[in-house]
Amino acid sequence: MIEARKGFVPALILASAWLLLGTAPRAGAQDTGAPPAPQPAAPDSTAVPPPAQQPPQPPPTPEKQPSVTSTVRYIPEDRDRFEFGAGPVQGFFGILGNVSYRRWLGQGPVFEQSLMLEVSGSAKDQLTEGALGVYLFMRPSFTYKESWRIRPLLEFGPAAHTVVQVASLEGLSRTLYKSEVYVKTHAYAGFEVVLSRKVGFLVRGRISAPSHRPMDYAQAAIFLK
Repeated sequence: MIEARKGFVPALILASAWLLLGTAPRAGAQDTGAPPAPQPAAPDSTAVPPPAQQPPQPPPTPEKQPSVTSTVRYIPEDRDRFEFGAGPVQGFFGILGNVSYRRWLGQGPVFEQSLMLEVSGSAKDQLTEGALGVYLFMRPSFTYKESWRIRPLLEFGPAAHTVVQVASLEGLSRTLYKSEVYVKTHAYAGFEVVLSRKVGFLVRGRISAPSHRPMDYAQAAIFLK
């Protein structure tokens, strides 16, 4: 009996050790396994649905900007000029001298316009006469080109004249004064020669209407731009 018990005890110890060592790896294998997958959450009926997608809008059409137009205004070389002239005049006096200032006003479809202020004077025997005239001229623009050195001169227009006469009575030591105002229409014809950008000369004749007072003359003048 004693020998049988001695043999049973070691067998029991081996069986216990085998059980302990065999279950430990299984437990470790179970512990190292992947965690269970999470369960999907239940849909929330109170959640706000995403807004509906709007269809793509076409790009805005750019506003049409107003077109800018520029107008080039023609300005001649002799926009301002002075004229110094003299010549024979119809009537009592033999020679008439004048100084005038001309200002270019503008150009239309057919005519160019200019304004002239003229001071003229003459003397003969005991009579001296001076006049101040304001002219509005119209010159056909198709009768010449600015590039021409020799240009036809054709122009016409109304004018207002203030004429003052001074008479010295010989032997009476008296001086008499007389002034009158005239409104006339004048027409000029001649030519002008451009010598340089600043200097030129002209030759022209003038006829006037009405003819209740003679004011017609022929003139040669120098003009300075």
